[in-house]
Amino acid sequence: MSQKKKVRFIVNPKSGGTFGVKFKKRMVERNLDLTQFDYDIFYTKFAGHAIKIAQQSLIEKIDIIAVVGGDGTQNEVGQVLLNKATILASIPTGSGNANARKMQIPNDIEKAIQLINTGKVFQIDACILNGQPFFMAAGIGYDAKVVEQFDKIPFRGVGAYLSGVLSTALTYDLPQYYIEIDEHQVIETKAYTVFITSTGQLGYNVEFSPESIINDGVFEIAIIKDFNRLRVPFLILEAFWGNIAEQDFIERYPVKKIVKIRTNKIESIQMDGDYKGKTNYIEVTCKKQALNFLVAPDFKLK
Repeated sequence: MSQKKKVRFIVNPKSGGTFGVKFKKRMVERNLDLTQFDYDIFYTKFAGHAIKIAQQSLIEKIDIIAVVGGDGTQNEVGQVLLNKATILASIPTGSGNANARKMQIPNDIEKAIQLINTGKVFQIDACILNGQPFFMAAGIGYDAKVVEQFDKIPFRGVGAYLSGVLSTALTYDLPQYYIEIDEHQVIETKAYTVFITSTGQLGYNVEFSPESIINDGVFEIAIIKDFNRLRVPFLILEAFWGNIAEQDFIERYPVKKIVKIRTNKIESIQMDGDYKGKTNYIEVTCKKQALNFLVAPDFKLK
């Protein structure tokens, strides 16, 4: 009889907020094939705790780490698993769930657990911003300022995110950006924000770069230029239910090697939906197919 594989569930108990569906051990007992897998469960207690648990999991030769949380928790685990054999499985309980949406993971805890039984490995790219990996999207400027505000709100979900959007939209002072793409193309412009993404998915099914491919070693930037701020309510509707990528104030560029972005004042930055502090300079590169991600057996990129 072949040896069972080891699955470790790393659970962020704060993910999804007060009203989110909560992960329970009995869900694992009901849905994980215990003839194939042994499992254990660890709960995170502070920001960065998932990194430490993932590092210990490598030492213990855990086969699959199932992240029960949102994009931020998956980011913490994913950065440990870069270029490692261990597989990351997503059990999405976050707010935006950009990662799970892009990889077509069920937005249901029990169905996502069942996927571990039958899933296959799909390798995805990792972008590196000032030395730190991210897997969905990062941003410098207004969007990161919104995430910074989002972190201060005591409730989660799309309502909290929109509260952050509306509280900063009318007063935000646009910085001047100096952007160098692949060491030859230079763009100078005022802008709300610059998104950097290998997937286009920002969460809540909002996409600014639908042509992005998550495993091709190329990433994209989307520059959100100035627009009439009274259009913000319309643009929110367009982002969630329309095609925001087609707006004329958005410029998109592919990046094959490196992008360097400088601003004329200190700006907030975010990575995979988590606020990461402030800076006026970032460099981003890409590692092709650097993370083993568990997907459905019939998964295909859209």
